[in-house]
Amino acid sequence: MKETAEYFNSTALLLASEGKHAEAVACLRQAIRIDKENYVLWYNLALSYRAMGQYDDARNALLQALEINPFDVDIFDTLGVLLHELGEDTIAEDAYQAALGIAPQNGRVWNNYGVLQFSQKRYEAACKSFETAVTLLPEFNDALYNLRDTYEELGKTDKMKKCSAILAERGIS
Repeated sequence: MKETAEYFNSTALLLASEGKHAEAVACLRQAIRIDKENYVLWYNLALSYRAMGQYDDARNALLQALEINPFDVDIFDTLGVLLHELGEDTIAEDAYQAALGIAPQNGRVWNNYGVLQFSQKRYEAACKSFETAVTLLPEFNDALYNLRDTYEELGKTDKMKKCSAILAERGIS
């Protein structure tokens, strides 16, 4: 069997799904030696680094992926999540805005952007982001849960209760 970048990437994905991120990183680094310009390899490498708590390495891998493909919404979204986790909210916001500039109909990005806004106590902005996320992805329970909490912060009790009722119907408290 010929060892290709695709082979190493597939193996890395399997290892990562089993929680074996160090081994996944080794496979992805081998794949990158074969195909340095494959942004998916860099993105997957970032995910495993992040799972291992190696945030600087994850950031560097995401930036490399963006250099190769500056139009991938998932890279910007993941970079936003990572930067927010690191407390670099200004740059995280830029990443989310870039993602939404590429894919304004992406409910997952709207939710993640709302989480950033909520954490900064920008409740009105967070509310709009979560409402957009729920509109785009009505079955996205995380966004609905976040929207409920935002309504609570804003004192919108009736809307909060509606969200709670929907979540209860879905078996989520």
